[in-house]
Amino acid sequence: METKNINSMINDAATTAKGLVAKAGEKAAEVARKASNAATDAEDKVEKAAEKGEHRLQETAEKAGHAVKEIATKVVHAAQETAHKVVHSAKELANKAEHRGDELAGKPSDKRPAP
Repeated sequence: METKNINSMINDAATTAKGLVAKAGEKAAEVARKASNAATDAEDKVEKAAEKGEHRLQETAEKAGHAVKEIATKVVHAAQETAHKVVHSAKELANKAEHRGDELAGKPSDKRPAP
């Protein structure tokens, strides 16, 4: 074969190889861009999910706080009612005891018949 013919073949192969390398580089850059975009999208989704989770957690904490306040208010109200009932019962019992003491001591009472 002629040297010129072999050199031409080598040059053609080198040109084809350069073209393939350029295409491979473009494809690699495209894959890298797509991977970068996918990573950015994933990061955004994770951030949104975290914000949503944080918001839900905050709402749950607020609801729980409200429920605790409501229960505490009911407990205080029930305790006040019970205290009033106990005080009222104690006053009635004290009055009965006082009247009974007066009766036993022989003091006149409104209920005793007139002589």
